[in-house]
Parts: sequence; structure tokens; C-alpha cells
Amino acid sequence: MLNTLLMTSWLCLPIAPLNPVEEDTLASISLHFTAGLSNPNGIVTAGPMVSAKYEMLANHPFMVRGTMDLKYGRVTSNLFPKGYLWSMMFGVDAIYYRGTNHLTGYIGLGIVYAMYHFDPFNGTADSLLAYERITRVDLKQRFGYRLTLGLRYHKSYSLEIGVVELKPDFKKTGVDGHGGETRSYKTTRTGSFRITLGYVFEI
Repeated sequence: MLNTLLMTSWLCLPIAPLNPVEEDTLASISLHFTAGLSNPNGIVTAGPMVSAKYEMLANHPFMVRGTMDLKYGRVTSNLFPKGYLWSMMFGVDAIYYRGTNHLTGYIGLGIVYAMYHFDPFNGTADSLLAYERITRVDLKQRFGYRLTLGLRYHKSYSLEIGVVELKPDFKKTGVDGHGGETRSYKTTRTGSFRITLGYVFEI
């Protein structure tokens, strides 16, 4: 429902250019920096995120960009170990844009690769060690996908709404009764809906 409303609003905006090439062409190469928030998804809490994007005009009206995102949150679901979660995500997006020099709208689809650092709460670590003989908890690296809707004002200021889908595995490492190593895995979900503001530097 939300995606339908966003798409309808985007398509109804008065952003059709008078000259589709001269007024609707982005810079050949640019750097795009954004900051914002991701919403809670029932497993990971809301948290801040920052991004750096390298954008390259492929062929009007298509753009390709590489991204690096940093995000912080906390795992608070009772179904998984609780703790602090930092994630670094690299991605490549294909962007379709239309508009004018004054206002440009765009939609993108991309592939992302996420790496995680998980730090369990002290109480969680003690409980896992005492009851399950778990000595370490990690989240495995994972590929996912991303959908982006955005607006760009005067070619410099941006507002983006994105949906990222990621399902990494919690990896628990411990010891058994004979001193051998044990491993167990459980799939979780770290993707979220996010909104960011940004600034574009033309190169």
C-alpha cells in the first residue's frame, strides 16, 4: 500500500522537462552523501545510518551507482540473541530518472552485500554461556536487494526512501560436553525501510 502511494505521488509530480535531454541530464560523475534513519522491523531497532555513493551517468535517462552504507541498531527480539549490531553494506544500483534541472524523480533497483559486527549484551552473553555453552555469536555476511525511490532538488539536494531486504544467519559457536566445538545457525531479518537526506557534489 505504501509503495503504491509513493509511486503514484512520484508519477503525478510536475517534473516533465520541456527539453528531455538538456533539462533532464545529470552530471557525468558525482559523489552523493546521505544520512538518515532506518525503521524498526521487529527484530532490529530503529537506528541512524550514513551513506556514500559514487554515481555515473550511463546513458540518459539511466544512471549507475556504487554505494557504501553504515548502520547502527540493536537486536531486541526474544527469538534471537540480544545485542548491538553494526552493519556495513556495499551495493550497486541501476537508476532510472526523469525530471528537470529544478526537480528530478528517480527509481532504482540494486544488489547489496552486507557485513556485520554483533556485540551481545552482557546479560545475553552470560546466559548463552551458562545455559547453552555458547562462547561466540556472529551474523554471517549476506547478499540482498534494495529498492529506492528518490527526489532531487536543484540537482544538489536529495530525499530518498529505500527498502532493503536482507536475511543473514545468526551463527552460534560453543563447546559440547567433550570439549569439541559446536555450531548452530538461525536465519533472521535485518532489512528495513529507511529515509535519508543528502547532498550531491558534481565532479
